[in-house]
Amino acid sequence: MNADFLKTVADAAAGEAPAWLATVITTTGSTPARIGMKMIVRADGSITGTIGGGELEKMVMEKVRAQLPALAQKWSFDLGSRTGAEFTTAMICGGVEEVLVEPLRIGTPLVIFGGGHCGVALSWLAAWTGFTVTVVDNREEWANGRKHPAAARTVCIPYEGILGRMELSADTYIAIMTHGHMHDAGVLRQLLVREWAYLGMIGSGKKVRGVRYTPARRGQ
Repeated sequence: MNADFLKTVADAAAGEAPAWLATVITTTGSTPARIGMKMIVRADGSITGTIGGGELEKMVMEKVRAQLPALAQKWSFDLGSRTGAEFTTAMICGGVEEVLVEPLRIGTPLVIFGGGHCGVALSWLAAWTGFTVTVVDNREEWANGRKHPAAARTVCIPYEGILGRMELSADTYIAIMTHGHMHDAGVLRQLLVREWAYLGMIGSGKKVRGVRYTPARRGQ
């Protein structure tokens, strides 16, 4: 590892933007990387360094941006060996590569469902207080970096099937404030099946009572 890359790692760790360090820790068989190769991944998708290139590198970048991991993660990638590694690629090198992903600079993960006016205010305030913010909305005009410049990530997806569309860890804080009470209730029903660091929903007393009653009638 050269001095320039070490300085880049130090700058990323001391900076304001979330960043992660991916390191090749083991290789088996034929792989495009050597043990010790490193790559910095930033929340905006930019990278520095390499862990071998190709689909493997793309998958690591996409998984980091999807999960924003707050703790170190070890991921195993099958590069055509067919040995049952954790993640399978379309690469045909024939080996297996293990990658350690460590956060360099990251706050507590907060996911805001609803990118409207309340979400805009909360995303700015939460980022200012140290959270790593993801904003989710089903409207493109509200799920973008122009509306949420302080967010680490914005995601435009339907509010149905959330847990199948997003990778969310148990240490995530979640705030629900969509543009309609039916969306709020739908998101809440999906998220009640798991434990979170925090799960909250904006609303008046009447709205909260109504949303509580709806899941109760559905057996949740």
